Amino acid sequence: MCVYAAVSYKIADDSCPLPSSLKPKYDFSWRSKSGEWSNTQAKTSYMMLALSWSPSYCASLSQSARDQKFQCFPSNSFGLIVHGLWPQVSNAANVRAHPRNCRDEPQLNATFVKRYFCIMPDEDLVQGEWEKHGTCYYPAASDYYTIAEYLFKSLQIPEYSLLNTGSATIIKNAFLTLNVPTLFGSAVRVDMNSNGRLKEVKICYNLQYQFATCA
Repeated sequence: MCVYAAVSYKIADDSCPLPSSLKPKYDFSWRSKSGEWSNTQAKTSYMMLALSWSPSYCASLSQSARDQKFQCFPSNSFGLIVHGLWPQVSNAANVRAHPRNCRDEPQLNATFVKRYFCIMPDEDLVQGEWEKHGTCYYPAASDYYTIAEYLFKSLQIPEYSLLNTGSATIIKNAFLTLNVPTLFGSAVRVDMNSNGRLKEVKICYNLQYQFATCA
């Protein structure tokens, strides 16, 4: 019995909560980050749109960290947001085989960052994803975020309650049902956390932005 086909829920609407101001410094430097690396030689084969489930992300933080995250303020009620749009290499031997940190870019202006807060409600995330991933395929941040927003808003998203409580199989089937006939099973990955709650949904696309197998 399908309990998910009738209703869809999308957090990426034309309006959303916005902070009154952003913190003054949110530029990203991969060289100053532990565990970061650069791979400018890898050739992009396909794209992966990574969608993060805000309730699980926020629950993974300490109370003090949640109190500092606009995304996690209880009154804002963010659900599925864009984690990033990632250039990928087919059949990569490991995560370091994918393109990453291809250019150092200046801090994006606050007006631009707020423009995309409905899909990515954190200035550090907006800046970091552009520098870590976007620079490896796109000439400008506007190109990167225009495509990321378009892909996200083109998806039919299952209702909030299903994403919050459903199993990986139920969530994947919901995406497939709501996005027939074009979305297919190998183009979708659903990651759950150690508590059995949704962590991320990953959707793969070819370089023409049609659904593709996550290789």
